[in-house]
Order: sequence, then structure tokens, then C-alpha cells
Amino acid sequence: MEILDRLSEYIDREQLCDPQDRLLLGVSGGKDSMLMALLLWKLGYQIAIAHCNFQLRDAESDLDEQLVRQFAKERAIPFYHISFETQRYAEEQQLSIQMSARALRYQWFEELLDAHHFNAIAVAHHQQDHIETVFINLARGTGLRGLRGIAAKRDRIIRPILWMSNEEIVQTVAQYHVPYRDDQSNFSNKYARNKVRLDILPQFRALQPQFDQVMLENIERFTDSYNLVQRLTETIRQ
Repeated sequence: MEILDRLSEYIDREQLCDPQDRLLLGVSGGKDSMLMALLLWKLGYQIAIAHCNFQLRDAESDLDEQLVRQFAKERAIPFYHISFETQRYAEEQQLSIQMSARALRYQWFEELLDAHHFNAIAVAHHQQDHIETVFINLARGTGLRGLRGIAAKRDRIIRPILWMSNEEIVQTVAQYHVPYRDDQSNFSNKYARNKVRLDILPQFRALQPQFDQVMLENIERFTDSYNLVQRLTETIRQ
């Protein structure tokens, strides 16, 4: 099945959005979000692009912005941009850089959704992010809720390419000649998610070559168990 057909099928199955919905896409300039933008554009969705410059990587951040802006211009896609003083915000709020960037990003997305009457914000989390999140939640302490990984849809946030593996993304980016820029901070284990991605999960894959598929099946079972507990609890509550 063609990648566009698989994407369309996933959107329908998970009830992420309707064909007439207006979608705001969070696009960083990395391969994941640039591919998501191209595929949704090819499917004919009414989309706009929102790009955040966190001013953490000097000229590199500006080059990311230029790439995304040019991509949107060439396809006549509405483009929204904002710059944040992320470092100062992190110090003021006593948060990590990653948590600060996330808070700033989603607050702005919500403002854009309301101001311009979009139906949903689409972000480019994929299969590997899904698995990494389970491990991060385990390290922090969690129950069944946290073992479900990332939801395909939560409130007004949708994740259309959550089903795609990293290998599929790389192949599809090459197939469609998708322009993108690598964020070099993704290759440093300074941050918790990167440490899980670069140091911990490769050890599990060495033990179990089918580790990613096994984990996806585990997540499905964890989700089924969570849903069962919720239904039983609701019955008792009633």
C-alpha cells in the first residue's frame, strides 16, 4: 500500500480529523515534521504551518526557519512564526530547556488555534517517540496510564505519523526528496530522551532484534489493560 494511502487509512481509523478540517502543523525543519507537512499537503488537507525559533542554536535556528518558510512559500501554505527567549524562560520558571520549549510551543499553538479557527494542531511524533516515551515514564514512575506511550489524539493535538517507523520516515523522505535540516542537539545524550534513544534502546535491540515490534505489542496490551481498568472503575463509581 502506498504511503499516502496508509496515512489516510490511519487518520480515518484513529478519527484524527475530517477532510474539511483546518489543520495547523507544528514544523521544526527536521525530517519528521517536514515529511508530515508534505504528506498532508499531498492529501489535500487545508493546512497552515507554525514554526518556533527557540534561539538556542544561533545561526542554525535561523537556517531552520528559512527552510520551513521557503517550503511553505513554494506551496502557498500559510506560515506562522515566533521567536522565544527560551533560555531566560527556563531560568525564570526553573524548568529544563526541553520542558520550557514544550510549554512555550504548545501555549502558542493553542493561541493560533483559537485566533485563526483551526480544528487541530498536528505534530510529528512517530513510532520511536512512542516507545521512548514509555521508557521515560517508567524512569520517572508511572502506572498503566504512562505505559500507553503517546496518544494518537489528545484534546486538539493529533499525531498523524505516529504509526511510522524511523526507517519508513528515512525511506519516504528520500523517495519524495523532502528538504530538511538535522538538529545537532538530537545527537547529544545531554537530554533524557536522547539518552534513552542513543544509549539505552540500542542495548535492548541488541538483545532482541524485533524489539520495536515487541514494544508496540506491549503498548497495545498496556492500553487494553488501562481501558479495562477504566471501564471497571466507572462501573463501580456508578
